[in-house]
Amino acid sequence: MPLRRRELLLCTAAVPLTAHADPRRLRIPQVSAKAALTRSYAAVLLEQALAAAGMPVTLEPTAELIPQNRALQELGQRARLDVLWTMTSIEREQQALPVRVPIFKGLYGWRLLLALPEVAARMRGVRTLDELRTFSLVQGLEWPDTGILQGNGLNVVVSPGYEAMFRQLRLGRVDAFPRSVEEVWWELDRYGQGLAVVPDICLHYPAPVYYFVAPDEVELAAAIELGLRRLLSSGAFERLFAQHHAQDLARSRLGSRRIIRLHNPLLPPLTPLDKSELWYRP
Repeated sequence: MPLRRRELLLCTAAVPLTAHADPRRLRIPQVSAKAALTRSYAAVLLEQALAAAGMPVTLEPTAELIPQNRALQELGQRARLDVLWTMTSIEREQQALPVRVPIFKGLYGWRLLLALPEVAARMRGVRTLDELRTFSLVQGLEWPDTGILQGNGLNVVVSPGYEAMFRQLRLGRVDAFPRSVEEVWWELDRYGQGLAVVPDICLHYPAPVYYFVAPDEVELAAAIELGLRRLLSSGAFERLFAQHHAQDLARSRLGSRRIIRLHNPLLPPLTPLDKSELWYRP
């Protein structure tokens, strides 16, 4: 959306949206098994942001998990979904309208490595990207992270199945599975029998997760953005973020790990990298 048009929409949205006196029903995808969707961080933040913008909503999740790329297609076709959240890319911002506030403050770009204990012992000494390239890393078939890792010359094994990736690790068919700090500890408890988090190192690349809406839903996008910015100004955003992520961040100890920095070749040019308040830093 042209910047001037977005500014005008935000000004318009600054007035309470009385047209939505009754809660607006928003269909959202169930994109993760980590938590019941209506209790998830992204869903709660969406509700709070739209309430702050004067647009009360009722969230209606899908009954089944929906892969990210399929969710984007259904959003664009207005078939089943009104809002979703996913990692951005140049291609995804061409398919749908992004609200460029990174709702996880970039946590999906802070990656720890799941591996068998004996592999983790070898990997903990990795210091450079070249050394990391000697190990194989498993990722999902249509995940943006797959292209990011490949774009950095890493040895990526692509898998079409989520739980299959954990089996591949246990069978020794791949060396490691990079997972965000927002995911890794829950996955270790649920799927990680016989696996460990590689000590001492982490990967990092810019990886914002945004809310996306259909390309013609400019009012909804403006309301979400306005609400998020009001939550940022009031401190409510940071409080909710800490409530949901402080424990995982403490357990991850990012400040004491060696950081192997990667570039993100899929990053759109309008990513707000210059807004330090929008990003987590250890």
